[in-house]
Amino acid sequence: MLKNPFDGAFGLNIGDSSIKLVQLAKKRRLGHGHYFLAKEIRTTELPVGCIANGEIQQPEVVAGKIKQLLAKQKNGKAIKNPWVVASLPVTKTFLKLINIESPPEEVTEEIVKFEAAKHLPFNISDVYLDWQIVGTDTEPRANTRVLIGAAPKNIVESYFALLSGVDLQPLALEIEDLSIARALITAHKNYQGEARAILDLGGSRSSMIIYDKGSIQFSSMINFSSNLVDTILMQKLNISREKAEELKIKNGLAYDSDFPLYLKTMMEIADKLTENVYQILLFYRDHFNSPNPITRVTMTGGLASMTNLSDMLAEKLKTETALGHAWKNLFNDEMDQEDKNGLLMAPAIGLALRAADWINTR
Repeated sequence: MLKNPFDGAFGLNIGDSSIKLVQLAKKRRLGHGHYFLAKEIRTTELPVGCIANGEIQQPEVVAGKIKQLLAKQKNGKAIKNPWVVASLPVTKTFLKLINIESPPEEVTEEIVKFEAAKHLPFNISDVYLDWQIVGTDTEPRANTRVLIGAAPKNIVESYFALLSGVDLQPLALEIEDLSIARALITAHKNYQGEARAILDLGGSRSSMIIYDKGSIQFSSMINFSSNLVDTILMQKLNISREKAEELKIKNGLAYDSDFPLYLKTMMEIADKLTENVYQILLFYRDHFNSPNPITRVTMTGGLASMTNLSDMLAEKLKTETALGHAWKNLFNDEMDQEDKNGLLMAPAIGLALRAADWINTR
């Protein structure tokens, strides 16, 4: 057996407010195949404005933070391996499953580009396009389902330059929705007859990912974020951003006697979120070919663990709604499956899974 030339590759999730690094070790058990163990889990915060809406504004500062993550830590050695799978921002990328009226053996790069241009919100000449045929042997062969991912060339090149500037060699730059799904969808589980929705509630943006028939079908941005919640609380309650953040973390969707308008304001925000999620679920049911019923909404991101939010969504959507388990596809027994920090690490874990299994997932 040949040694993996990319052994030690890791995942690097670069967000607007933080950078997260996860490195896994791929192990093998006799008779049970391979499994993964977490070797390194590192995070660092970014100063406000270094990355805004996915665009790198201060590359020198961001590069310095990445170097800090790679350097020797109190409880870990320096990471000297250059191979990395890094994220591209959801706000600057496009991901969708399209149908091409040709059998798989006739699908070419030119055909995919022609069909993708009908769906992309960008000019096809201004983007890097990646694609993958998805489907099962039981599906009709006259048509081909193709998952397309696209990102503006200037965004891709800025992230590539950032990584190259700190002596990292990108194996891949991946749309964040893909890495989130890889972490939160149980590997090797048969989801026949049912679909999953992943609700990612982040600091500066949120999105909904629909997973069905062994693939992401599409994703949609949602006008909801931790920053937005803080801003609304500041305006309605006449409080500072720091106080808004404190109340949100402490109370979630619960009453606060010191701020009688708090719960009313939060319920209005949560109702708008619920309506957005409901409309996306309806859109999938009504506009996609033979969709399976979505039997569970899996929540992730920093706001997912907000008190009473998952219960409220489950009640109003009439669909099981629960926090995701970002460590589920790892073998580490010491990892707490209910660990709220895991909800923040899901994209980095998904990137690390691809990095650790690069030869089999590229």
